[in-house]
Amino acid sequence: MRSPEFWCYTLGFSAAMGTFFVFFSTAPRVLVDKARYSELEFSFAFATAALVMIATARFAKVFVANWGIGGSLLRGMLTLLVGSLCLTLGQVAGSPGLLTFVVPMWVMAIGIVFTVSVTANGALRRFDDTAGSAVALYFCVQSLIVGIVGTLAIVALRGDTAWPLIAYSSSTALLTLVALGLLGRRDA
Repeated sequence: MRSPEFWCYTLGFSAAMGTFFVFFSTAPRVLVDKARYSELEFSFAFATAALVMIATARFAKVFVANWGIGGSLLRGMLTLLVGSLCLTLGQVAGSPGLLTFVVPMWVMAIGIVFTVSVTANGALRRFDDTAGSAVALYFCVQSLIVGIVGTLAIVALRGDTAWPLIAYSSSTALLTLVALGLLGRRDA
């Protein structure tokens, strides 16, 4: 487990999956409690993020072929950061709702797909002889990061705002970009 690729891509997977975890943990409080969505309106709004993921996944083969594994991770993290910026603008300048909370999540949903389409391959490509153990560790580490850091963000930053989602997504995306940059330097 001394592979820098393993840790970089596992962190990227954690950034993507944790972004969705924090979204589905905060969305009910933001949209139902604050924006006063009905249960049905909330369900439809929430489902749109999944629809964006499904639509983006239809093109995964094309973008991975064009960008490669590292390029897809890079674009996934940049897309998460753009979504975080949109959420920040919505949180500061607007009231919670479709345009200020859900639409930025659509941007992040695209980044999630860019990321999860390649992270397992990136993390596990050097583990032919110990693939089973590497997969177990990959999911274990990702679950710990998402569970601990994501929950701390929700508890510490008020789960009825976009701040936990902004903080989790942007911080883990930035850490992943640093790790990806270090990988590129090492390989150069």
